[in-house]
Amino acid sequence: MNNQKILQENGLKSTPARIAVLDFLEKKSDPTDVLTITESLNSQADQATIYRILDLFSKKGIIERVELGEGKHRYELQDKHHHHLVCINCGSIEDVEVEKITEIESKIKEKKGFLVKSHSLEFFGICRNCQH
Repeated sequence: MNNQKILQENGLKSTPARIAVLDFLEKKSDPTDVLTITESLNSQADQATIYRILDLFSKKGIIERVELGEGKHRYELQDKHHHHLVCINCGSIEDVEVEKITEIESKIKEKKGFLVKSHSLEFFGICRNCQH
């Protein structure tokens, strides 16, 4: 989808920095941190601006903020909901879909009367490459 259209649909002004952040995240296949985004944008925006953009995008549901136990947040475009496999040896991150989660959320609502609005599920272990 056109990034200017994404901004417009969310009631946001289209600025070069916002477009640059969306363009960068669109090219990434795994969640990335603020420092990586800042370095990649080569002075198109300073780190404080990037933090503000990411916070705004997160609140609007354009991106998802992910915590992978590193003491920092990572960010990725909000697309089909998925979870992550994180290698504790090499740090690689791989997306994984867990089909039963919707069923679990339904059972939580049915049994506890609790409406789940969001959740986070990450798996930490050793990737295939590091096992050999």
